[in-house]
Amino acid sequence: MKKRYYSPELKEQAVRLSYQRENIKELADELGIEVQRIYKWRKAAKTATLPKPEKPIPDDTLELKRIRNALKEKELELEILKKAVHIFSKSDGKSMDLYPIERLCRFLK
Repeated sequence: MKKRYYSPELKEQAVRLSYQRENIKELADELGIEVQRIYKWRKAAKTATLPKPEKPIPDDTLELKRIRNALKEKELELEILKKAVHIFSKSDGKSMDLYPIERLCRFLK
């Protein structure tokens, strides 16, 4: 069986018409093309027109890494403060004399 060659213009026109019409089989019959070939061309056209994702600039990557590390540090500090509040709220008040809030805050800075 001889392999048929289709021009890029015909492929483009068939893809465009396939999006405009409801019945692709009728279009394929009119053009003398197999239906599956039109679907392949549509898929190829879709992937060819999608923009490739850009790689982030290394400076942006470094900045993002720095921000993530800072976020982790702040989350850890918050967790420590939550535990401290929980411990001091359970105590009988004696530990507040040993560790006043101002001293704890200075320690965490």
